[in-house]
Amino acid sequence: MEKHMRFLIIRLSSIGDVLHSTPVARALKTALPACHITWLVGEVPAELLFYNPFIDDVYVWPRERWEKALRSGDFGEAWRLWRQLQVDLRGKNFDAVLDIHGLFLTGMIAAASGVRRRIGMSGAREMNYLFMSETATGTADSRHFILRYLSVLKPLGIHTTDAQMNLFLSAEAVSFAEEFLQFNGVKKNKCLITINPSTTWPAKNWPAEHFVSVINRLGEQAQVLLCGGPSDRKLADEIIRQVEVPLIDAVGRTNLLQMAALLSRSTILLTGDTGPLHMAVALNVPTVSIFGATDPAVYGPFTGPHVVLRASTECSPCNKRKCPRQDVACMRSVSPDSVIREIGIILKNLAYNGAGRM
Repeated sequence: MEKHMRFLIIRLSSIGDVLHSTPVARALKTALPACHITWLVGEVPAELLFYNPFIDDVYVWPRERWEKALRSGDFGEAWRLWRQLQVDLRGKNFDAVLDIHGLFLTGMIAAASGVRRRIGMSGAREMNYLFMSETATGTADSRHFILRYLSVLKPLGIHTTDAQMNLFLSAEAVSFAEEFLQFNGVKKNKCLITINPSTTWPAKNWPAEHFVSVINRLGEQAQVLLCGGPSDRKLADEIIRQVEVPLIDAVGRTNLLQMAALLSRSTILLTGDTGPLHMAVALNVPTVSIFGATDPAVYGPFTGPHVVLRASTECSPCNKRKCPRQDVACMRSVSPDSVIREIGIILKNLAYNGAGRM
């Protein structure tokens, strides 16, 4: 295999899956230091890749705008965006494409690149295999998605199970976090518990009243920061109205890298199965996560000092965006007491003595 090969990695979304895919770039660059890696990604998670030293070029494609144009019948705009993508990719003269998204769309993109060698994952959806020249074989231990993504390297003779995700911060994001925390009275030697209460699926959300109970108890021993995106504002306001302790509100006030920088300063993150969980894991920040509708053996933290609290209901995991029973019993089955207990154990293991992260 040529040392100076040019690779195109395709993983368009989402935050967690893009981070789950970063071990592929690191393993590829480690095996072939002189290779050139371009990563094709959507607009939302793109900034998570901008400072990754294992990636030479990040190509941001406005997938959302392309899909919106198709839905609205603006086929001229859709064709313009598609044609520009095709021209740009063909001009880069890639030697191989690694499709670690596995959709019909990403298969089309791989074919549109004009690259003959196109490697996909086994078990990919939407007949993605029709566009691939090779399909990586799965293994018995590749249940977790990180290992599935790493499998695309096998046809290249690269075999690894190093699942550590990578997230690199910009100096600007770090400065933002320092200034934000300083403005809100958080010092570096303080215990900072960050809570991300919302996920993209209603079935993955822990009840707001459970978060309120935990925050009221944590607020007696630590400073608590609430984070999330603009769409999480309603839930955040509901929690803020009910808590009885001071709370630092960062919801909707950061971009992704700024949120990541705040997470990097946190002692622990409490959340569900959502993007910030994987951001914290990539940053080696201890986490307590609550899983119900999804399986942590597939989507949860794979390495590091992390605690996963699982639902005790028979219907979990259902992998449904909305609870079929309409009561989210799986998430409600995880009690605030169990969360407080696990946070206490982590703090003890960190040798927490009032000095924050040790």
